[in-house]
Amino acid sequence: MKITICACASRTFIDKDKIAQLAAALDKGGCEVELVGDLCEMCEDKDGRIHDIAKTTIVACHDRAVKSLLAFAGEDDCTSVDLRSKSVEEVMKVLGVDADEADCGAWKEKVCSFQQKLGEDAWYPAIDKSQCAECGKCLEFCPFGVYEMIDDRVRVVHPHNCKNNCPACARTCPASAIIFPKYDRSPINGGEELQEKAVMLESKQLYGETLRQKLASRKAGIKLMK
Repeated sequence: MKITICACASRTFIDKDKIAQLAAALDKGGCEVELVGDLCEMCEDKDGRIHDIAKTTIVACHDRAVKSLLAFAGEDDCTSVDLRSKSVEEVMKVLGVDADEADCGAWKEKVCSFQQKLGEDAWYPAIDKSQCAECGKCLEFCPFGVYEMIDDRVRVVHPHNCKNNCPACARTCPASAIIFPKYDRSPINGGEELQEKAVMLESKQLYGETLRQKLASRKAGIKLMK
């Protein structure tokens, strides 16, 4: 069995020891294990390796987030297991792999070898098309030009334009179809648990708040140039 594990390098939502323990156990259990630094970044950049990764079992973030990310990268069919909310033992059980505890020192080094990109990591929305009603509220709201309507379907076309750490468009979505995998609470991060109560603020109010952020960023950039 081929397994791809995301090391969650930029935000560390998944503990590095946990990732190393799982990789070592799967390796000992006879699986072919590959670590990647940041699946979000790879999908954002449409990395050529995504096609091959989609053929493996992906162990990473919440299942809905992973499948939406892969769909954004052009891969509509993948198998994933959620390491963000499951324990190592639970993941091993789901995969049907038995192995005793293994030395994870070498795997810990590999996990820690990926460079963090705090403040400039791959923050952008992925759309769960199984939930999306194509209402266009996100497109109307977003002041950064992240979305476009193509063939009557809302798509994330310019992910690099997204404002880092801003999940506001997800709160305009009546179907909770917009996912930010790097957000810290469900359901916006694709998780099933309701950790953050949905607050459907008016688009006009949200737009004003985001516009103020955008203007503040521009002013900060001008000051740095001076």
